[in-house]
Amino acid sequence: MTSHVSMKPTSWRRVGLLALFLAGTLAWKGAEGVSERYGFGINVTQSLPHWAFITDRKARTPKRGELVEFVAPPTPYYPGGQRFVKRVAGVPGDMVEVRGRSFFVNGVFVGQAKPLSQDGRPAEPGPIGRIPEGRFFVAGDHIDSLDSRYAAIGWIPASRIIGRAEPIL
Repeated sequence: MTSHVSMKPTSWRRVGLLALFLAGTLAWKGAEGVSERYGFGINVTQSLPHWAFITDRKARTPKRGELVEFVAPPTPYYPGGQRFVKRVAGVPGDMVEVRGRSFFVNGVFVGQAKPLSQDGRPAEPGPIGRIPEGRFFVAGDHIDSLDSRYAAIGWIPASRIIGRAEPIL
């Protein structure tokens, strides 16, 4: 009489499920480090030409010209905690001037401030003068961008910056 060992199909299924569970757990734990450093954001306005961004949360000291994701202060238009992505147009020590409703940083035009918001409310211009240490002037590319040109946003404190944003779409 010959004896042979055979694995039942359910045993192979269990091995496969266990392998799948282990692979998923390892992938999740590996991605955990990535998700701690990187975030994904979507821009739902016309303020910038891109609508999807990856944010590097470890790059929290922005340079002029870079895009940053930050937590905006509460405004009449957005609730507190809203995240924005804007371009850094001014860094600490830069000089912000306004001529009429045109904003300049170190003499370079960065945008026009509208007198009224889209819903007809007065749009108070943002701060001018030398940007203090730990603050940044941020601007969108669109005329309707809510950014440092307006008092509702003002200069962004470094403590509100989440990280440097890179457009992906």
